[in-house]
Amino acid sequence: MERKTSRDWRYLDSEADRRALIEDIRRVRLAVVTLARAVPPDQQALPRYHGWSLGAMLAHLHLSDSLALLQIKVALIGVHPAFSLKLLNRFNGTTTRWFQKRVVATTIRQIESGEARIADFILRLPMDGFSRPLYYTAGETELTAERAVQAYFLHHWQEHLTTMQKVEGMFYEPPNMGRV
Repeated sequence: MERKTSRDWRYLDSEADRRALIEDIRRVRLAVVTLARAVPPDQQALPRYHGWSLGAMLAHLHLSDSLALLQIKVALIGVHPAFSLKLLNRFNGTTTRWFQKRVVATTIRQIESGEARIADFILRLPMDGFSRPLYYTAGETELTAERAVQAYFLHHWQEHLTTMQKVEGMFYEPPNMGRV
């Protein structure tokens, strides 16, 4: 059980279940991109979200996707490294500084092109790999691969979208998912 937050989880047993998750992922990413496009260019490199610029936030989300995909893939073959929350926070702080002036339009294109890769992975995720464990550092807990795809590609994005919306004065209604 995750210690820091309570989440809605779903089973991904059928193609319909997986496609529903992919649609939720697409929806939250579209909300992030729509919000990002509404931020004036002269404000995109300014600290806005707990000290992160829009460019840094989007680059963080895109980089997190890539690292999460790698982590889940290696978990499926039985390798599950664990990193401390302190190390994760240090990594995020460093990359935030690197990406502070990141070009938003470039990162949006990368996010949009990466979405198909994530969807394909979710559709091809073998059911016999669902229960493979991996350590989810942000929640300081062990998750199954089935839950990790949801934590990384949907819940993580929802959390950051909420942060962004508070600053921008917008609202997003997360999808209604049944608890697992």
